[in-house]
Amino acid sequence: MFPRVLAVSDLHADRTWFAWTIRHATRFDLICIGGDVCDVFAREDPDQQRAAVKRWLVRLVASGVPVALAEGNHDDRPHRWLEGAAGLDSLLLAGFSGTVCAGGSQMLLTICPDTSVEGIAADRVVEGLLSEAAAKRAREPMPWMVLHHEPPDGTPICCGAEGNRSLADAVTRHQPDLVVTAHIHESPFRKDRGGRWHAWIGSTLLVNSGQMPDRPWPCHFRIADNDITWRALGQPRETVPIR
Repeated sequence: MFPRVLAVSDLHADRTWFAWTIRHATRFDLICIGGDVCDVFAREDPDQQRAAVKRWLVRLVASGVPVALAEGNHDDRPHRWLEGAAGLDSLLLAGFSGTVCAGGSQMLLTICPDTSVEGIAADRVVEGLLSEAAAKRAREPMPWMVLHHEPPDGTPICCGAEGNRSLADAVTRHQPDLVVTAHIHESPFRKDRGGRWHAWIGSTLLVNSGQMPDRPWPCHFRIADNDITWRALGQPRETVPIR
């Protein structure tokens, strides 16, 4: 069973959403952020924006709850700018794949690099991370979550734009329990075009919370035991089993 997880993404430098995440952090055992904490199209000076993100993350980490952060396409300038930042030694970043102890239980967590940040090498890295995690889970059965900014291309959680073309193949081969993605904001809200917040590849549940700007709190997921609940302002709350 999974611990209590709060999964947010596509915050795009929204200070209100940063504050909301901090206020709710201690109600959970693990915070997962699916990338795009910055916004390259904002008028704010990029250095000031990154400084604000660092201050927010330092406060979030200081809450004592483990924090995992995937990189998004808005987060790549300068490259890996969060590595080695003061107060963020415990922050789990892209490239991490291993056991996380949260809420008195253990789970496997794999944090994937983003293609737009790392280029074509990202696909090989993702395959390697998933392969190693699958081997570990075969030896030590435990829940396994993958955090990847880009949803698999051609799935309902990728409605409206192009997603990651190789992720679906890697998921098919290794079958993690849950893949939490982001990036394509409109997918859950385009049911007229087949869009959804969740989909399946084999026994793997894929999710994308979407993004609705100018709201008091971000679209997000709450995970506990074997269930995941999607929350989006103005939308019915929906829960599906992970496995």
